[in-house]
Amino acid sequence: MSKAKAKAKQTQPYRIYAQYVLIGAALGLYYGLFYKDTPREPDYAMAVLLSILAAVVTVIIRSWKKGRSFKEILVDFLKISLAFMVFMVGIEMRKLVFGLGGKVAVSIFTTILGTVLGFFMALKKKPLS
Repeated sequence: MSKAKAKAKQTQPYRIYAQYVLIGAALGLYYGLFYKDTPREPDYAMAVLLSILAAVVTVIIRSWKKGRSFKEILVDFLKISLAFMVFMVGIEMRKLVFGLGGKVAVSIFTTILGTVLGFFMALKKKPLS
């Protein structure tokens, strides 16, 4: 294998991280820039319940006919539900952040939130072999 190919294989995981982080940041920025304050109060309990429901559906689809052990399914469920909860509760927190610092604060908050979630999703992604 040539040096160029070996070097390209070493830099591949960093490209994956960069892609996921940038996509997460872009989505977060979108959710911040286009946020409009509503008279409705945040419903954190509903965000948690919807996160758990989404995680259950995701784990069922991902585990269907794969022969995974209960422990693997449980760990997958916990990781996915945590990611969904961070996202959903973060979306609900926009009203609180808007009250503290306006649209600029919401945009910064959601961009950081998206960046962090993108990074953790990149950690789950297996590099191409």
